[in-house]
Amino acid sequence: MGSTLTTYDALLKERYLDSSKVVEKLIYPDNVLLGMLEKRGDTGMVGDTLPVPIITGLPQGVGGVFATAQSNVSNIAASKWAITAGDYYGVVHIGHKVLAAARNNAGAFLDNKVAESDGVYEQAAEMLSIYAWRNGGGAIGRRATAATNDITLTKPEEAANFEVGMTVVASDNDGATSTDTLRTGSTTVTAVNPSTGVVTLASAAGITSFADNDYLFRSGDFNGDTGVVILRGVEAFITPNDSPGTLWGVTNTTRGNNLVRLSGCRVQSSLIAGKSHEERIKILLSQMQSRFKAKMPSAGFMNPEDFAVLDTLMSARGIRPLEDPNTKFGYMKIDVYCAGGRLPIYTDRHCPKGHFFALRLEDWWLSSMGELLRPQNEDGFSMLRRATSTDFEFRLISYPLEACRAPRNQGRCPLTD
Repeated sequence: MGSTLTTYDALLKERYLDSSKVVEKLIYPDNVLLGMLEKRGDTGMVGDTLPVPIITGLPQGVGGVFATAQSNVSNIAASKWAITAGDYYGVVHIGHKVLAAARNNAGAFLDNKVAESDGVYEQAAEMLSIYAWRNGGGAIGRRATAATNDITLTKPEEAANFEVGMTVVASDNDGATSTDTLRTGSTTVTAVNPSTGVVTLASAAGITSFADNDYLFRSGDFNGDTGVVILRGVEAFITPNDSPGTLWGVTNTTRGNNLVRLSGCRVQSSLIAGKSHEERIKILLSQMQSRFKAKMPSAGFMNPEDFAVLDTLMSARGIRPLEDPNTKFGYMKIDVYCAGGRLPIYTDRHCPKGHFFALRLEDWWLSSMGELLRPQNEDGFSMLRRATSTDFEFRLISYPLEACRAPRNQGRCPLTD
């Protein structure tokens, strides 16, 4: 019997709706932070917004003299994130003519379309994983130099964020603030060389005034003045410096007045200059538990290239990476010991290279309307007819939201001077 819309839709339903294991294996094994964050669905969301209160000050009516404590009384101080759910989509086309032509070889057709449908899951999950780390602007790379259409990125490892066929746009800013604007025009990626950090474009001239130090974005993922927010990730909550930006209704001034409680822990560069990866990590952790009064983080994260350096240093003392049996997908970890105890450190390819992050995962979660990534099937079909042709579409939808309720329990430090 030949392949039909009904048989193919049944396959999609069985694979993506009735089998959570298949979807999980497509989304989480290679995206470590995304896999480890708690998934809360739409719990606590009011409309598409989630209010997240943050304590910024404790009551100060204490003292050795009752009358003095009474006169100095104050209440708890708090701020509140008002986090809005983002939007993300994935689409694959299934040609009607191809569907009809598969009547004598339905198995091969279905295998091919499963590969395409799996592929859009993997690509959408990878982008969500990238954005789960970033500041919400949507940038995935930055141009250092250009030789006609060959663009060398400032961070060579970010070439992995680009794919052949991807449509890209550019801005002279990273898209994190509402005043950032896009340059006119777009182009597509024709080649990627991750080892050299070179991304080749079909026509760099297709982007007006495209210049060195411009940021690159997947088309449709730029925030800035468009207001398209997919996820504001770790770097939005835990800023790289003492000048945090406005975030989810909390102004940059308020965050600046409560640096640790509203933008996380950082060490002074002079204290870690010339130190090894392990030494820098231990200095950060010790300061978090002393001067920053943070709770002990539950996980550390590094880029795989930084993790390899730490592994080499610690292997010399007989400390080696192990598979963590407490994680669902067996993520690899290496343990570092500090004043607060043992911290497992994981490797995530989307963690910004050159930086270490100490996170208390109990303070983080992902909310979404429905599953984090799910097929659109409200009308009973997972494959929908296109409005402008005889083809069909398989659509993925995500309305994600990343939240942190206690930035002061999180920290970061650079791994190089």
